[in-house]
Amino acid sequence: MLQQNEFDRFVESYNADYLYLLARASRGEYNCLISSFTVLKDLHDVILKLHDTLKLNFRVVPYPLTFRGSDDLLKSFGFDAGEIANIYEFLRFVQQVHGKEFEQVIEEGVPIKCVKMGSA
Repeated sequence: MLQQNEFDRFVESYNADYLYLLARASRGEYNCLISSFTVLKDLHDVILKLHDTLKLNFRVVPYPLTFRGSDDLLKSFGFDAGEIANIYEFLRFVQQVHGKEFEQVIEEGVPIKCVKMGSA
């Protein structure tokens, strides 16, 4: 059975992956990010399920999967105004490529596993 310390490390790993993906978006590196965020959503779901079923505590709180309208959160992670603008541009990129909002795309999954910038 999963122990609390292992769960904490799992959440820490999720948070590190989340920050890594946001950092890529902040640099305008949008290639394959949709697929990566879809995998991250699956990890987020597992974390919530483990928390509920095993009655584990959130000693390490998982970052929220969505970052829309979270300027304060993004600033607290150390992103500057230009980087935050690039992160929000990623949301527009998802809308342009998939015709859906980011949250809807990662909820439904991605039929094309890796969409590169400039692809339609």
